[in-house]
Amino acid sequence: KESVCFVVAFAAIALTGHAAVYTVTGPIVYPANGHSYYLTSQSTWTDAEAYAQTLGGHLATVNDLAEDLWILNTFAPLTGSSHPSLWIGFNDAAVEGTFVWASGEPVTFTYWYPGEPNDLGGEDYATIRAPAEAPPVGSWNDRANTIGDASDPMFGVIEVVPEPSVAVLTGLGVAGWVAFRRKGKPEG
Repeated sequence: KESVCFVVAFAAIALTGHAAVYTVTGPIVYPANGHSYYLTSQSTWTDAEAYAQTLGGHLATVNDLAEDLWILNTFAPLTGSSHPSLWIGFNDAAVEGTFVWASGEPVTFTYWYPGEPNDLGGEDYATIRAPAEAPPVGSWNDRANTIGDASDPMFGVIEVVPEPSVAVLTGLGVAGWVAFRRKGKPEG
């Protein structure tokens, strides 16, 4: 069984030039926003983002320091590495120096390590820095599109925003219908 997995993984790398991305763990729900998060296997940013889209999400959009630290403290220990970096959806791949979220959400928070982003050698993709690195803990670094190596592996953190429930949508529809009906009635 292990040899079959190795052959399939080797074939995927040989045919595509990329390692197959898979879910290491998840979903884990962040209580503050109700979104589901997943940790990917070691991967490039672009492969992790493509995989995220197959799950109905994107690499994580970080909206505040509490979410940033929750992602770091929840997922870094699950990588099995003593020095992991975590891909998030922040990138300037389209326009150098203009960072955007892969999800398309507006940029309301950043947490760059001092001196970052520096685009050293074509770095277009943001990571949450490994917990063992110099403070500030959980700060970001721009990186090249690589899987890293054994001493500095890169893992993706995917965020999936739940679809509104049918009950919520029905309630909104009924409220809208009631409001519409009230507007149409003559006064008095």
